[in-house]
Amino acid sequence: MTAAAIPQAPENLKKDVMVISLVGLAHGISHFFHMILAPLFPWIKDAFSLSFAELGLLMTVFFVISGIGQALSGFIVDKVGARAVLFFGVTSLGIAALVLSTSQNYSMLLMGSMLAGVGNSVFHPSDYTLLNKKVSSQRLGYAFSVHGITGNLGWAAAPVFLVTIAGLTSWRTALFCAAFLPFTVLAILVFYRELLHTEIVQHKSAAHAAKAAEGSMDFMRIPAVWMCFGFFFMIAMALGGIQSFSSVSLRQMYDMSLGSATTAYTFYMLASAGACCGVVFWQPEPVIMTGQLRWPSASLVFSR
Repeated sequence: MTAAAIPQAPENLKKDVMVISLVGLAHGISHFFHMILAPLFPWIKDAFSLSFAELGLLMTVFFVISGIGQALSGFIVDKVGARAVLFFGVTSLGIAALVLSTSQNYSMLLMGSMLAGVGNSVFHPSDYTLLNKKVSSQRLGYAFSVHGITGNLGWAAAPVFLVTIAGLTSWRTALFCAAFLPFTVLAILVFYRELLHTEIVQHKSAAHAAKAAEGSMDFMRIPAVWMCFGFFFMIAMALGGIQSFSSVSLRQMYDMSLGSATTAYTFYMLASAGACCGVVFWQPEPVIMTGQLRWPSASLVFSR
């Protein structure tokens, strides 16, 4: 490190902390909205006389839209920039909560769930683009760990927030209050928007782009990729079941109160966040290999 670079270290640290905090805040609100309906199922089920299959469909629609949208939003991030796409996603979540809070029938619930899925779909492409481009390489490991922690905290906070308000007032009021959270986060992101500015990817010639796209699909031939896909697919299925029906299941199987069942899930997610904290305090030095960063602690490869 040169003498000229030393004075810039505190400034770089402050910038990194701010970017990590802003992206983590956005990620936390996206995970909060994973649970925007599940904690309120007891009220919604009675209000619309729904079956468990119909309740499950609401979650299925949310995650299917999210999955398809994530595959597409990466291209949009390259075209218009991660910041604009992130702002769109946060705004969509707030509007979705307003739609859900005013739902008069099952169709409106489906519409609100779909809109929430659209909003949720942009966060990982946007977040990882911002972290990779705006955070110093030596702090990327911490950035990804904090990103995971804030997501788990969002999961843990949602049942407490929604069930408490619904118990004191109504499920519609709980959803209406939840709508203010993403709009508040959006205001913070807009205020610090200069920290989240990234350069838009410049596309090359059509022939070169087609050749690059063909080469970029070579990873699909690697068996380990499909093994990882299967592993995380099963993890997602299990976690989705816990998120959506843990409170209802605990009440029916063990005759627990709604408050106790919700508390059990909250502690489950807090424990998961605590495990992520352990990764934050142990981060090996990144190893540069063929233009990529490898973190042995996570056994993952993050493209630069």
